[in-house]
Amino acid sequence: MEHPHISRRRVLGGALGSLLAAGAAGEALARNVKPQHWDETYDVVIVGSGFAGLSAAYEAVKQGVKRVLVLEKMEAWGGNSALCGALMCMPLTKMQKAKGIEDSPEKLVADMMAAGRGFNHPELALTMAKNAAGAFDMLEECGVEFQDKVIRLGGHSAPRAHLPKVPSGGSITVPMHKWLRSKGVEFRNRANVHELVFDDDGVRGVKVTFDYDWHTDTGRREGTVRALKGVVVASGGWGQDHEFVTATMPAYAQLECTSQPGATATMIKAMLAAGSLPVMLDMFQLGPWASPDEKGAGPGSFFADYAFAEGMAIDPKTGARFMNELADRRTRAEAQLKVLEKGTKDAPNYPFCFCSQATADHAEGFKAAYREGTVKRSDSVEALAKLHGVDVEALKQSIADWNEIVAGKKEDPFKKPLDTRTELNPPFYSMRLSPKLHYCMGGAAITPRAEVVSAQTCKPIPGLYAAGEVTGGVHGMDRLGGCSSVDCFVFGRIAGAQVAARKA
Repeated sequence: MEHPHISRRRVLGGALGSLLAAGAAGEALARNVKPQHWDETYDVVIVGSGFAGLSAAYEAVKQGVKRVLVLEKMEAWGGNSALCGALMCMPLTKMQKAKGIEDSPEKLVADMMAAGRGFNHPELALTMAKNAAGAFDMLEECGVEFQDKVIRLGGHSAPRAHLPKVPSGGSITVPMHKWLRSKGVEFRNRANVHELVFDDDGVRGVKVTFDYDWHTDTGRREGTVRALKGVVVASGGWGQDHEFVTATMPAYAQLECTSQPGATATMIKAMLAAGSLPVMLDMFQLGPWASPDEKGAGPGSFFADYAFAEGMAIDPKTGARFMNELADRRTRAEAQLKVLEKGTKDAPNYPFCFCSQATADHAEGFKAAYREGTVKRSDSVEALAKLHGVDVEALKQSIADWNEIVAGKKEDPFKKPLDTRTELNPPFYSMRLSPKLHYCMGGAAITPRAEVVSAQTCKPIPGLYAAGEVTGGVHGMDRLGGCSSVDCFVFGRIAGAQVAARKA
């Protein structure tokens, strides 16, 4: 029986169908000739003001570049980065070492390869893992403050997720933005870059719509900006581009997306038009912590990470657990889709996760999610069963089994790692689950030096660099939580260093 939003069978069946659809684009390219004049000239132009763009600007400044311009098409700065939970999985930071946590870049790569089903580009994954700890130092220099804890996320073999004092991406984008401004970096918002300008010697600059209004997709004037050293594309994913998502993965056409409205395919299209090699454009990640009771990924998604770690998820049809709540995201999302398929449009079978008061007391996002009604309180097992339409005796047995696992009296059939052992006792706090489209796994191919690869030559396109979600290959078919931010930091910095070293 099909879930009202999506059928798991259609999702998995169509999963690689359009992988090479854009691959032939490079054979019919029309060269964008250099304009007769440039409206403005900078040393480096960066497209996007999220984690990747800010990191590229940081490293360009550190390498001595004087004229750096960051262009952002939306009114607000930071894109999806500013809205994310800012979990950062970094092995071998001084904080992780101080807590005696054994970890290594190689362990992180092994975890990433497992989650990515082996589709990761190994050199890219290893580059990210080896340079992750350096991102921690960069953020501290820019004024980011961290909580004194390191936690484990699903699919990770060790606790390595670091959190800013306020668990929001804005806790990172705002201080980085301020630090970069103090160093002379220029920022321009409502500037929609829609084309790369290049000649036979490489990328020379960008075409921009200034005073851009995303509501109407119009602007007041067009302009050309020259980049003497090169262009860094850090524009993020395109989850809100319904047309592009549907064209590359029809099975996801009706899924709600967690991204902000500016997450469109403008720049991936521009890079394809410039001859970049596409990687897995039909691969998307679904967020297993998403809820049908909040828009996008709200505070409930933060709460769910704690409920997954210290509580459990239940199939209402059986009253039993159905997954390892700390497995990688694809594994959990697919398990939830199986549960959802048992329902109908009129009687959906939403799985739910829940925890006890002891977990709610320290769970990020709990207060806001509870206040908004995404998370609900039940003062007894009977009340929890009634809330979610579960057989009360089956639910009682599941809770009893869990408490025996926590006490070490019983082996967990799902092999979930327990960094914190918390019994489940009333009152309970629960949240309904339904996966949402969260991350674009594919994008433009890059080298470990963040150089964009040409579809025609399979070599770098001179003057063109990219970092973050607009690129593909780092995470393979699916990514681990807390790794997209580190991907942005690491390859943003590499892109910034490479473009800085290029002769004007």
